[in-house]
Amino acid sequence: MTRRPVSITAGATLAFLASLAVAAALLLALLPMRNNAVIQRLETRSLVARAEMIAQHLQQDESGNWRLELPQEVAAAFSIVYGRASYAIVTAEGDFLMGAGAAAPLAIPAPTLQGFTLERNGRELQGVALPATVDGKQLSIQVAEDLRHPDVLLDDAADGLTRDIAWLVLPVFLALSAILMLALRRVRKPLRMLAARAENLSPARPGERLPEEDVPVELLPLVRRLNGLLDRVEAAQAEQRGFVADAAHELRTPLAVLQAHMDLLRDREAAAALGQDLWVLERMVGQLLAIAELDDVALAPAGPVDLRQLAHDVAALLRPLAEARDVTIETRLPATRVTLPGQEEALAQAIANLLENAIGHAPEGSAVTLALRSDAGLHVLDVSDAGPGIPEHERKLIFRRFWRARRRQDSRRRGVGLGLAIVQRAAVIHGGSVAVEEAPGGGALFSLRLPAAPGTDATVGD
Repeated sequence: MTRRPVSITAGATLAFLASLAVAAALLLALLPMRNNAVIQRLETRSLVARAEMIAQHLQQDESGNWRLELPQEVAAAFSIVYGRASYAIVTAEGDFLMGAGAAAPLAIPAPTLQGFTLERNGRELQGVALPATVDGKQLSIQVAEDLRHPDVLLDDAADGLTRDIAWLVLPVFLALSAILMLALRRVRKPLRMLAARAENLSPARPGERLPEEDVPVELLPLVRRLNGLLDRVEAAQAEQRGFVADAAHELRTPLAVLQAHMDLLRDREAAAALGQDLWVLERMVGQLLAIAELDDVALAPAGPVDLRQLAHDVAALLRPLAEARDVTIETRLPATRVTLPGQEEALAQAIANLLENAIGHAPEGSAVTLALRSDAGLHVLDVSDAGPGIPEHERKLIFRRFWRARRRQDSRRRGVGLGLAIVQRAAVIHGGSVAVEEAPGGGALFSLRLPAAPGTDATVGD
């Protein structure tokens, strides 16, 4: 099963949003815990401050009785009306001396400051026991408070913290998501530009390369490697084209010598047989030269071409070949000119090869049809024959260079497998396409589609 391509943008967006969601959840979970710890320290500090205040205002009179005169605001916290705080003054031995809201020690005295909790009347109290020396005697000042009392401000703040933070985290989350989208859009812009330029790279524009301007530093080595690869591919193709052209030119001389020797033969039957083979060789050389010239053709169209007149002239040129094989060429051309910008020689080669291909596979006594029509901004040349047709599984292969269809094995026509490759190359350099399908009455129907306006880029057929 083929895996679908992975989107970097989608992956980065999902990862970032997931990280934001996890961060928000952790924030909502950890902040209340942190807040509770801070509140607990503040409450402990408040209890210690009250115990120190009690130790400062505690004194023993001459008769040995203990007296405590607290400031009014401190004393109010231990009043019966308030009812949520208690204190006890205990000796180092654990004897209760005095207190408020308590008639017994609240905790066991200790030589250092210690915290404690206790339950009284169904309430949980938190307290501290502060060792203190008052008038030369070691005492334990014990202060406890109901910290879950509903009128405690810190408890109210702690209870509403999660809700308040959630309302703050949500807009921050949305703002960060929006910033992420904008950042990804900016990062994706050069990627889209490179993808568009790479998609437009075509053998019809061999000198075109991916731009290095405005490319992120991270992508620049990749772009340079790709451009270097394109340079090497183009150089290899140029070398291959040069070899094909040179080989074809070199073959013309021995073919001419063979022709001269064949003309001197007295056995005319042998000369005629050799002549057919020599004609095949000359045709192969011509096709090799034609494909080499089309590979080197300039990108810019040479000038306006009357496609109707060109089709008419090529059909007239090949009628003797068709008649020699008892095949008729029928043309269905418009009455007016059909002009488009193009290379006249390349288009003539394409039409000639389509007609030669059809003539070579048409049965004796049948007709080959050449039609020209317009369709959605395209000029379409249709060439059909009544031959065996092209099997569907071979229709993607027949335009490859040097590929020969199975139906040619028993054909009267022999070739090197470049005729249809020449047609496709001519279509490519004109921004068009060529395709084959079954003709309505049986046989093969080749359609050469050429854009009516310059600069139009059509899809190249297989």
